[in-house]
Amino acid sequence: MSVALALVWHQHQPYYKDIATGELAMPWVRLHGVKDYYGMARLLEQHPGVKATVNLVPSLVDQLLEYVNAGASDPYLHRTEIPAADLKGEDASFILDHFFHAQWDRMIRIYPRFGELLHMRRMGQRGVESALGDFAERDLRDLQVWFNLAWFHPVSFEESETLRELRKKGRDFSEADKAAMLKVHREVLARVVPLHAELAKRGQLELTATPFYHPILPLLCDMESARVAMPGTALPEGHIKNEVDAEAHVAKAVAFHKRVFGVAPEGMWPAEGSVSPAILPILQRQGIRWFATDEEILGHSLGERLRGNFGKLERPDLLYRPWLVRGNGAELQAVFRDHEFSDLVGFQYQGWDGRAAAEDFLGRIGRAGHSNGGERPMVSVILDGENCWEHYPEQGIGFLREFYGRLQDRQHGIESVRVADHLKAHPPTRHIERLYSGSWINHDFYIWIGHEEDRRAWEYVYRVREDLERETRARGEDAHKDPHVAKAWESLYVAEGSDWYWWFGDDHTSGIDDQFDRLFRKHLKNVYGFLNLSAPYFLDEPVAQTRYLQPFTQPKGRLEVSLDGRITSYFEWIGAGRYRPDRDGGVMTAQGAPLVAQVYFGYATEHLCVRVDFHEPEAPGQYKAGKSSPKLKAEAPDERPRRVALHFAEPKGLKLSVEAGPPAAVRREGAWPGCEGGASGPDGAEAAWDEVLELRVPFQTLGIERGQPVAFYLEAVRANGVSERLPRGGALHFTVPSRDADAYDWMV
Repeated sequence: MSVALALVWHQHQPYYKDIATGELAMPWVRLHGVKDYYGMARLLEQHPGVKATVNLVPSLVDQLLEYVNAGASDPYLHRTEIPAADLKGEDASFILDHFFHAQWDRMIRIYPRFGELLHMRRMGQRGVESALGDFAERDLRDLQVWFNLAWFHPVSFEESETLRELRKKGRDFSEADKAAMLKVHREVLARVVPLHAELAKRGQLELTATPFYHPILPLLCDMESARVAMPGTALPEGHIKNEVDAEAHVAKAVAFHKRVFGVAPEGMWPAEGSVSPAILPILQRQGIRWFATDEEILGHSLGERLRGNFGKLERPDLLYRPWLVRGNGAELQAVFRDHEFSDLVGFQYQGWDGRAAAEDFLGRIGRAGHSNGGERPMVSVILDGENCWEHYPEQGIGFLREFYGRLQDRQHGIESVRVADHLKAHPPTRHIERLYSGSWINHDFYIWIGHEEDRRAWEYVYRVREDLERETRARGEDAHKDPHVAKAWESLYVAEGSDWYWWFGDDHTSGIDDQFDRLFRKHLKNVYGFLNLSAPYFLDEPVAQTRYLQPFTQPKGRLEVSLDGRITSYFEWIGAGRYRPDRDGGVMTAQGAPLVAQVYFGYATEHLCVRVDFHEPEAPGQYKAGKSSPKLKAEAPDERPRRVALHFAEPKGLKLSVEAGPPAAVRREGAWPGCEGGASGPDGAEAAWDEVLELRVPFQTLGIERGQPVAFYLEAVRANGVSERLPRGGALHFTVPSRDADAYDWMV
């Protein structure tokens, strides 16, 4: 019996469009459009034997069509179109501050000229005013071109001679070069929606939807649903049951999807996989036949433990089947994602060779599926289809082509299926009477309601909605026919989307959280603007009234480290910078226990110093922050840390690996400028690995002088080969201080 693989790519971006002005505040719909939304569809088209499901959030498709059909723009596109000779003041500063917003290692440094411009800018080391003097007209034009060129998917370079020629030219671009690049950019963007429609028409893709502006439906229906997983959690003042708005999002999504693609969606991925009993009749009334969410929702709905020690799946018979979910007078079919397999693609395989990753992935799925027994198993792998690829070499094209090629050949007895097709051929035979209320992240709604800032944002929404409802009633029964009133309600619906609450609180940061805060409040202000009313004062107050927590702090003093692999004293690392993985969520969040708890980094008189703290288990399969103990190595040999590697971005191309001992073994890779004899031997680099890993590398070995930057990221590898990249994007960095820095940098 073959294993059915239901592969679901969820394509989503926040709603950046200002309904009042028509401009999109940020460029990520456009840039992910020419990279991921086009490239992912083209790769599937190149493998016609692979079937998949693509979940297109309606508000994303709406914005794509705004660019294509309405000539929409954004601040990044506008600044790209300005002739470089005319870039002055604010426009030039904007480019230097924003046109390096791409994954530095995979999207910038792989292109010599783009990497050179990044080095010239010295991000985080000096202000834009200082940097402007170093950028001539040709540098600004090259930056305009490279920022947009780097966002093209590799398949576009294969298809476009124009793009290949520009990449080959590399530098000293002309305005004509830039115009030619933008022409291809618009052509690719225009193909995204029609390509998905064509693949669906030929039966290769099933296209599903999400409620229009990506709201957390259970929280709209009833905030009390948050207390199912989090009893006693605080709720926003004035919260109401708002099934009306919840159904409006679903109804609008279904109607829009039918208008664009010709047929209504049968399936739905509710935003963030968020479900509750209250949403079931809404989905059913709007014609949705099936929905998907996370395996933890299944386990809690059934009161069953699906996984045992160290995440081992013990109940494939429960997970690898569709279910009939009943509640509140409704009945829908449901599938539940294997979050371990989904996270392998989202977070683990980015550092692997593509062929090895594809073989490992399909092998795991095949073994797990065939262990099911009984009815034909269906393994559901569901994850974001855009955000992980920038961390893969060449945007993941090597992995995906290997994966799709093997899947097309049905290797390991796996057959790809569209979810709706499988449900028709194998309807569910078991049912769930009480659906658990939660999301795909930790089976709760903490991210969207668990912080004071989240609750403040919801209180803003409730207060604005009261005014809007009152004004609508005052204008009579035909008020909704007034286009201004309709746009006011639309602006409110935008503010109910999940994305704003994702960035509030201290568990995620985008680096531009203040912009999301302003845009959230701008949507609410637009409600009053469309009604020709003055916006209330509180909408001028940021939701985030405390400083956002960044994933790492800068070193602030010279270190005196005893290299023994132990935390000798509180003061030993007090001057170090500190990286917290739990504050580095970005736009994606991994399930399961991480390997690394925190990283300290800084400088001694002549050395770079790094300390890595690992998690240890509280109980089998669970970890807590602390030290890596011998007990862990005995009880969980596959989960223990085996190797840590420092990948240097400054100086570029250097790598230092430390293998767990005892004793710890240090090895260099790359052409180290301060070493003789190639990559053999540590040349002064030392490591001690006991309770923690402590590492010390001479600046001379790195070829770094005082006043120069050092930047690196870590790769932590378990004994079973599964790895973590820290930080998830960018690098830990600081500038090596002068010898007299300690005269000025001192701490109490």
